[in-house]
Amino acid sequence: MQFKNRKAPHLMEELYIQSRQNDQVKNLVKLRERKHRERQSRCLIEGLREIGHALTAGLEITHLYYCSDFFSSNLHATFIAEHKDAGKFQVIGMSPGAFKKSSHREGPDGLIAIAIQQSNVLADLSLDETPLLLVLEGIEKPGNLGAILRSADGAGVDAVILVDCVLDLYNPNAIRSSQGLLFALPIISTNRDTLTDWLEAKNIVCCVTTPDTKKPHWEVDYQQGLALFIGSESDGLSNYWLEKATHKIRIPMAGQADSLNVAAATAVCLYEASRQRTKLD
Repeated sequence: MQFKNRKAPHLMEELYIQSRQNDQVKNLVKLRERKHRERQSRCLIEGLREIGHALTAGLEITHLYYCSDFFSSNLHATFIAEHKDAGKFQVIGMSPGAFKKSSHREGPDGLIAIAIQQSNVLADLSLDETPLLLVLEGIEKPGNLGAILRSADGAGVDAVILVDCVLDLYNPNAIRSSQGLLFALPIISTNRDTLTDWLEAKNIVCCVTTPDTKKPHWEVDYQQGLALFIGSESDGLSNYWLEKATHKIRIPMAGQADSLNVAAATAVCLYEASRQRTKLD
């Protein structure tokens, strides 16, 4: 490890990485790939906002790397100083060259964290009697997943369930597009048989989105315990869930387009659910 002690103009750095060939720099680059994230049970979080959301959600961070040359505000320096004083995890300064090699982003803001991946199961969920759940099947693009999670958080979804999903939840693009809100929600990966039994035991209604129905998305009672199912843009939901559905809904389209992007469609349905549920308050 190539650590040096050095004093910067505004920050006292106890640990500093100068070389682009440092082992920790190499590991940060490795963690961009799913296989290395899974082997280490770690994930990368880049950006002040995203790391802040992760900490607020209670995610366990092991290392925080920074380069003040890329800081875009005084908030970044304050953030580093606070966490160096707290001493809960290693805070490590980097040279511009080492940081740029480590960063996954264009235009980084000077902060990268390594955190331990969370693992949730359905049995861990603590829900009220009428939860609003979002179930995603076959979502393929990390950017879509991140955007969907932002909408889910904003609409007050109680939990997000990924069913038979091969998408990597901790893909850096998913974390970035969610603005770190990926960590704010309980997210569970499971299979369809386990989910079917759990939903039935909880008396949660299944509502699926499909173009093969005339019922618009606002003609559903979202105030009951309900799981909203969203499928991929290319294939939609599988026949298994279409046959299990209590409600089938579609978003009416007035123009030439026959559908919305999956993230936009999810937001439309979730905010209708939020509108109805707000009346209960």
